[in-house]
Parts: sequence; C-alpha cells; structure tokens
Amino acid sequence: GVRGVRRILLADRRRRAARGHRGMTLIELVTVVMLLIILGAIAIPSISPVVLRYRLRGAAWQVAGDLRLARQRAVTIKRRFRMCVSGCGVAVPAGSYSLERDDGPSGGPADWINEDGVATHLPPNVTIAANANPTFTILGTAGGGTLTLTNPVGTYTVVVAQSGRVTVCEGGVCP
Repeated sequence: GVRGVRRILLADRRRRAARGHRGMTLIELVTVVMLLIILGAIAIPSISPVVLRYRLRGAAWQVAGDLRLARQRAVTIKRRFRMCVSGCGVAVPAGSYSLERDDGPSGGPADWINEDGVATHLPPNVTIAANANPTFTILGTAGGGTLTLTNPVGTYTVVVAQSGRVTVCEGGVCP
C-alpha cells in the first residue's frame, strides 16, 4: 500500500541523488529569475553613461567625416559645399544637420540644395550648434566655423579652420 509507494519514491530519490541528478523546484527557479532581474536593473543604469559617451563621440566623428567629405566634394565637382545647422535648404530638426551644395551661378547668389533632400540625424540625446555654417570653396579652403555637440555626459567640438582642416576635440575647447 502506502508504505510500498513511499519506499519506491524514496528509492527513486536515492538513485537520482546517487547519479547526481536533482531537479530544480519552481520556487528555486523563480528565485533565480528574480535575482537576475534585480542584478540587471542595477547594472543597466551604470552602463547608460558609457553608452551616452560613445554616442557623443561617434556623433562628433560622424560630423567631422561629413565635413571632410564636403571639402573633398567641393574640390572634385568645383562647387561650394557647406554644413548647415540652421537656415538651411531643407528642414533641419534639432539634433540634425544638412550637407548642402551651392547650385547658384558662379559668382552669383548662392542656391543651397541638399543632394539627399533630407537632413542627417545624430544619435538620440545629441544636440548640435554652430557659430557659423562651415563653407568649403572649390580650392578646399573654408570659411571657418565651430560646431559643438553635446549630450548629458559631455561636449565635443568640431573646428573647421580656414585652411579647410577639420579637428575634433573632447571637452568643448580645442587647443
């Protein structure tokens, strides 16, 4: 009867324990899952500033690369190019910029157009401001300008010298 069933269950448990097989109870499983959730909740905020720092640095280097490309295109196709943050040929929402080509007559008034027709967006939480729209001539020289990229963890500055050289500096000020 009942003793026989108990003996069989007890013998089965002993055999499993002797072989090293022990199942996990539902309570143990729920406990492990809860511990993992708690550890994840603690770890995510500590990772967030790192992600924001990389987004900002990546955005600064993206802007610098696009400025260098604009300079190269100005020399190659013999048209002025500029990077525009405000007062552009296309709508430029916050956290975006426009690379534009001057399609106006040579020596005449500028007619700035964006070749793609849309602004380039920066990563989330990154803003961009400019003291001037850096403009490259057909010789590769530039009307200088400084672009400042910021987010909650820092600032990067991208400087365009009159020679056309593009420099990226962390912390907001270039030496």
